[in-house]
Amino acid sequence: MTATDFKEQSGIIERMKGLINSPEFEQTFASLSASLPKSKQFLLKMELKRLAQPCNYYIDLRGHVDGDVKPFVYLGKTHHLDDTARQIFENGVNDYGQYTIGVYEEVMNADNNFRVRHRKETEERIRNALAQRRNGLQLPDPANTQENTEPAEETSNPNKLVQFGYYISRCEERMNYGIEVEVRHADQRFSAMTTDLSVGGCKLKIPAGRQIVVGDTLNLALRGLEKEFTLNLPKGLNYQVLEVDEQDKYNYLRLKRLDPEQEGSFNQFLQSFIHGNKRRYKVNLDNTTDAVITKGYEQYYLPRINTLPVYLSVVDGQVSSRFCLTSDYNKSVWHYFLDEQQLSVLSHVLSAKRLKLLLSQTSTERSSILYCFTHAAKGKLYFYAATDLELAESSALREMFFGFGAGKPSWRVFHLNLLKTNVSQSINEFAIPGAVNTQKPSPLIAGMLKDMHYIAALTEISSAEHRRYYSGYTYQTDKLAALNKFGLSKALQAKPCEAVAIHYINLRAESRYLYKTTVLVRSKPEQAPISSFSRDFSTGGLQIEFSQPVDFQKGDILLFELPDLQKITNKHQLSGLPYEVMAVSKSRTIMNLKIAKTDSHIGKVFFQQLIQSNRSKLTVAEETPKYPGLSDALRNMYVKTLNNFAVFIHRKGLRHDVNVLGRGAQPNAIHKLLQLSQQSSKSLDFSLLTKEHVLTQEVANFLKQMKRHDPSKQFELYIRVTPLDNGQLEFSSHYDFEFKQAEDLQIFILDAIEHHVLFSFKLYVSRTGKLDSEYIAKEIGYISVYAMHKAKTLEEELWHVEGVADGVETSAEMVIRYNAAAAAAQQQARLAILARAK
Repeated sequence: MTATDFKEQSGIIERMKGLINSPEFEQTFASLSASLPKSKQFLLKMELKRLAQPCNYYIDLRGHVDGDVKPFVYLGKTHHLDDTARQIFENGVNDYGQYTIGVYEEVMNADNNFRVRHRKETEERIRNALAQRRNGLQLPDPANTQENTEPAEETSNPNKLVQFGYYISRCEERMNYGIEVEVRHADQRFSAMTTDLSVGGCKLKIPAGRQIVVGDTLNLALRGLEKEFTLNLPKGLNYQVLEVDEQDKYNYLRLKRLDPEQEGSFNQFLQSFIHGNKRRYKVNLDNTTDAVITKGYEQYYLPRINTLPVYLSVVDGQVSSRFCLTSDYNKSVWHYFLDEQQLSVLSHVLSAKRLKLLLSQTSTERSSILYCFTHAAKGKLYFYAATDLELAESSALREMFFGFGAGKPSWRVFHLNLLKTNVSQSINEFAIPGAVNTQKPSPLIAGMLKDMHYIAALTEISSAEHRRYYSGYTYQTDKLAALNKFGLSKALQAKPCEAVAIHYINLRAESRYLYKTTVLVRSKPEQAPISSFSRDFSTGGLQIEFSQPVDFQKGDILLFELPDLQKITNKHQLSGLPYEVMAVSKSRTIMNLKIAKTDSHIGKVFFQQLIQSNRSKLTVAEETPKYPGLSDALRNMYVKTLNNFAVFIHRKGLRHDVNVLGRGAQPNAIHKLLQLSQQSSKSLDFSLLTKEHVLTQEVANFLKQMKRHDPSKQFELYIRVTPLDNGQLEFSSHYDFEFKQAEDLQIFILDAIEHHVLFSFKLYVSRTGKLDSEYIAKEIGYISVYAMHKAKTLEEELWHVEGVADGVETSAEMVIRYNAAAAAAQQQARLAILARAK
């Protein structure tokens, strides 16, 4: 028997939860079940005992419920529950006395579970269908109409291009439904078939060769529906062409209906028709599935960006850096621009004068190379910065800046890209038909962002190997004062700039709790302890703070003693507890630690029991942001304007594949080169990027050794383009790791600069972590209702992403580094080649 067979006895089950293992069980059960037959009593008693059996199942509700899913630790095991499920879980454990099968089933059958909703809707639909058959159908069976429910033909293509920040939203559901229509366009009349249909639009399949373009107006007579229904549409319906997808035998037109309000009765009929048959002919989920894919790849990419987005406020002609969006991989850029008082100098670096110079560029991409170094004197840190555009005005000054600056350890080179933005791009967008498709930021956040008009994207592209090319320039030391024009003023107070971390959940395996207690730290048992105090703790780790800087490094194994907590337990010896250092703050006073690998860690057992017994008294360290919603708003603004590219690495079994490429609002140079180099316009060819799987093999080797928290691995890609006499272009690509010696690489680059056109790109490869399923939960939930298999397929594709590469073009810096005199000519040649791309 199943749980549904005991619905009538649910009251008895609820009453008996906490009594199953108590002496009162038999007497209470006999009293409550006296009216039931003996056979039913026996089965009910077996069901109660089944529900009370201990359970070891992990519960992971990410993408399966309509709620905010967070990690929840119970007896050392981490479940992922929303607030509703957590309340059910805790109440169930309290009733049964432990985690049981009954608790598990109650959590999995909560009302906000998409599976439960789908089952209830199916039952309701069946009841309605039976009622309709009893009462007589109001509409004829659509199976008798002339239809074609086959979806549009698709070209098989394993490679995929994903445009970040681009989601198509529909205000209504669209059903996959094929009917015959008569198309009237200018003086043409011909028959066609729909592939999907909604009140406000449709998708039309027509033979290839018809001269129809975006913006044209078509008149459609719905012949297929007219055969079965009296539509009363003598003039047909007018549609506007929004998109034309050209394929070999057919073209597919995406149409928007014009003036739909003029045919109210037909709208009501069609809406009723779609609602009554959408389960049979399936709702068109194309835009929602596309949004899931796009958002899923965004959530892999954004927490691993090496570029630092700096949000610039423009008020009364004054420019200031207001916010920076930080990740674990771009924090080094943020820290580099902090002075001796830990204040950001980015407002001085990104001055109005410098930005005007960037805005004066006529090319689509407004970018330059930013060279920086620092000089420490009398306890103060002085910054020097100059762009390639500024240094191009004087070769002597450029050589002095390079020669002197590159001789310092603080020498850095950045790719600077200026992007236009506005507060309207901060809105969260969803792709669920018939629902509210946007979520605006709060008035507070909107007010903070209303003056943000630009994003300066800073990517460090320097390396230790490159410094020698710059430091080789000679200069006269008695003329170094000329560099003062590039120094940042200490007299002007910079406006404050705040670092805002990218909001990303599911990175921690367990909750952490705020608690301050004394911690004594030793590196060896015989050494004197160093006193510190805890900031927070979990079953698997601690964060502690020292009053003075310490010399501990990542990977050190330290021994901990907890004297204050020892007073509350005699069962556990809280001394000599081994912990491994995971991270040390820049001030070297705060450390993150995790339990060291041992057969049995007493600290873990103690904290598990401490948390379990005091959960209601402890405060969860939620890392509550200073301004809730600000991180998501900044993230949306950047993802809709970024100019970098992203490469995704999938792993299935032992095989790695590079077949998904991400792009921003505007295509990067790499996207245009891939387009120009491929033989067919009907497919995506990544061979120029992957180079006969050379990249895939190299990346796979590194990913096998990398962990999620490891720094990114850098690769350089060089694409050499040779214009031929017949007007065609010849392409070849090379990676830096293919050259055995630095001299071989230098010979290749110098030859390419002199005789060809050379592009270069830097790829920062990192290993991905868990997918932030919260960000796509709404879309996945909607798809699951209509096509559970499709939702699982989408999740399957996304869960196989093992690595991601953040890519930025470095062509200008690379040419200046090797042959500054050829920089202008190479830049013109590169722009001419890119202009050929559509």
